[in-house]
Amino acid sequence: MIGKEKRRVFKSRLRAKQQPVRFIQRTGRLLLRNEVKRQMIVTVSLFLIVIILLLYLESRKPEGYPPGPKWWPILGSAMEVARIRKDAGYLFKTCSILSEKYGSVIGLKIGSDRIVILNDYNSVCSMLTNPDCEGRPTSIMYKERTWGKRRGLILVDGKSWIEQRRFVLRHLRNFGYGRNSMAAIIEEEALKLVEHFEKLLREEYHDINDNINRTSSVCNNHNISINNDDEIYELKNKISENKSKIFKYNVNDKYNIDKEINNENNFHDKLNIKLNDNKSNNAFTSRQMVISMHDAFGVTVLNTLWRMMAGKRFNTGDETLMYLQKIFTKLFYEIDMIGAPFSHFPLLRFIAPKLSGYQFFIETHQQLWSFLYKELENHKDTFNPNAPRDFMDVYLSVLKSKECSKTFSESQLLAICMDLFIAGSETTSKTLSFCFLYLILFPNVQKKAHEEIDRVIGDGRFPTLADRTRMTYLNAIVLESLRMFMGRNLNIPHRALKDTYIMDHRIPKDTMIIVNFNELFMNKSWSDPEEFRPERFIDKNGRISVQDQYFPFSIGRRRCMGETLARSNLFIVITTLLQKFTFSVVPGEQKPSTLDFHDGVTAAPKPFKVLVTAKT
Repeated sequence: MIGKEKRRVFKSRLRAKQQPVRFIQRTGRLLLRNEVKRQMIVTVSLFLIVIILLLYLESRKPEGYPPGPKWWPILGSAMEVARIRKDAGYLFKTCSILSEKYGSVIGLKIGSDRIVILNDYNSVCSMLTNPDCEGRPTSIMYKERTWGKRRGLILVDGKSWIEQRRFVLRHLRNFGYGRNSMAAIIEEEALKLVEHFEKLLREEYHDINDNINRTSSVCNNHNISINNDDEIYELKNKISENKSKIFKYNVNDKYNIDKEINNENNFHDKLNIKLNDNKSNNAFTSRQMVISMHDAFGVTVLNTLWRMMAGKRFNTGDETLMYLQKIFTKLFYEIDMIGAPFSHFPLLRFIAPKLSGYQFFIETHQQLWSFLYKELENHKDTFNPNAPRDFMDVYLSVLKSKECSKTFSESQLLAICMDLFIAGSETTSKTLSFCFLYLILFPNVQKKAHEEIDRVIGDGRFPTLADRTRMTYLNAIVLESLRMFMGRNLNIPHRALKDTYIMDHRIPKDTMIIVNFNELFMNKSWSDPEEFRPERFIDKNGRISVQDQYFPFSIGRRRCMGETLARSNLFIVITTLLQKFTFSVVPGEQKPSTLDFHDGVTAAPKPFKVLVTAKT
């Protein structure tokens, strides 16, 4: 009992002696935890302060920067631009609206990109002739299109651009560019387009006759072959007696009557209307057809350049080529000259690749890469260094030489081909689409063009480039078509290579600079700018005359290197088609609008159909 008590007392005294030590240990641990917490709080606070400071600095406009909407952290002025664009409908109109509020030189920031937009002649000329503004953007979009590095001809700058541009121009000339052989290629492709139209006319006539014969069989209760216009209209006498039979029989004509009807009586009315329209317009003959005109020129225009580039041409209906042009047209509707969501906010390509447009951008380019790679492999397999066939062969010769510069590579060749593939068909084909859209809406212009063609060329031969000097009105149509197309576009972006000035505004290095051509080509100085009037380019002496502010192919060292080819294509294609056909609004259908079109990298008319009539 006494022993237990002694042990209890001993333990009690021992605990008493250990309590200060434990107290100190507990206090130390508590202080240490508090110190760690304080350090974490200080670290997080400093981090937040740095982030807030960076965001604040990012939202501050550089000193002397052009006026524009307020900048918000991360977004910049993106929300304000998006709001105005939603109301305006088009990017160039958005720029014009901003110009009314802030002046002709506008300073924006969208995501990580500083962007300056120019809206008048003086500021545009100042920029385009300034060597400090000859750069191209360096954002992720301009790298991802060519395998993670800026390559090619159109969207590069510096030594690479100078060397590649000089090489391309020199050697394309060897294969006809800017020479008589180029004219022969353009003229030949225009004739191929006429042949394609004539083929479509024949096919349309046979399709219509087949459908008329089916309808005739139903109306007359036996098979009758309808072979001429007079017999077609005799069907009207049978329609009322056989409405139900006709309705039950699926009549799939080119006017899509079956899509317009809801009941038997309505079908009868619709068919009568169509027959009346066709009788007055001779539509059911081998001389007329209805075709989609907004996408009729891509292959023709591309062939004139591709024959010099790769030594081959594509048939007008080539499915692979049509598909590639179709997907790139779709891509160009979803991005624009300012960029895309994933280029302004690069993290979006990882967080939301589909929503930001990155996935479709890459997938579209991959298909063109595959197409071009096959062309390159074919050239490598059949390459003869002693007999270069085209530009690709010449480039391969350089790659195999010991003196090859570092700016030359297979990837660079593919990128050049991609640039010229897109540029070679995109702008010129859309200019032609706008041209024929306006020609059907302004028949008096078309009539004057026909008169000049009949007077200068006649119908005994096809047009040539040599005729251009004697055809003032056709030249004026080309100029007016370019005005209508470019007046709805922005230019390919420039980049400030170093800090510079435009009209007393300070432009920091790496700022993207864009021209709003709408303010040059569609402003009040043109008078009735929406009217298609080629006469505005003809002076009182009957000669071509253009305003100083009219430069659809730009000016300065960045002037479009394809200007000669584009002007020649436009003249020959327009003149050759107008020599053989007339173009008009499809009877009974609403006129297409010139104010409603696709926005994007380049403007394009909404899909529209045209009644094409072969001239006798």
